[in-house]
Amino acid sequence: MRRIWTLIAGALLLTGATPADPARYPTRSILLFVASWCAPCHGELRQLPAITGGAGPYRVLVVPVDRGRATDAMLRAVPVEQVWRPDAARMAEVRGELLAKTAGLPFSVAIGGDGRPCAAHRGGMTAASARGMRLECGG
Repeated sequence: MRRIWTLIAGALLLTGATPADPARYPTRSILLFVASWCAPCHGELRQLPAITGGAGPYRVLVVPVDRGRATDAMLRAVPVEQVWRPDAARMAEVRGELLAKTAGLPFSVAIGGDGRPCAAHRGGMTAASARGMRLECGG
């Protein structure tokens, strides 16, 4: 049994992988953080089709940072496939790893093909800023 774990550890070292990498996020995506109390966030959601167009091959995923009826109401107009709701433990990691880098909302982070952040945008997202983030990530 010990030999198996030695082989697994060696393979992980050779590939550069880790058994559980908490820094990974949905690949080739732009995470658009929103909250029900954030007025500019509501404006961003009204512009979601244009923002999605500017993101090109990157997916735009709306990430609510609060929970409740007001948030659910705000997200009703967002296609289900464009909402990312990490569980509570994962959201705590997201807050520590990504949201800690900003003073508030609106805030967006682009995630590259390796699942790691590659660009950030503070302020309201537009099609042009989504395109800029994608290009900054090499996409």
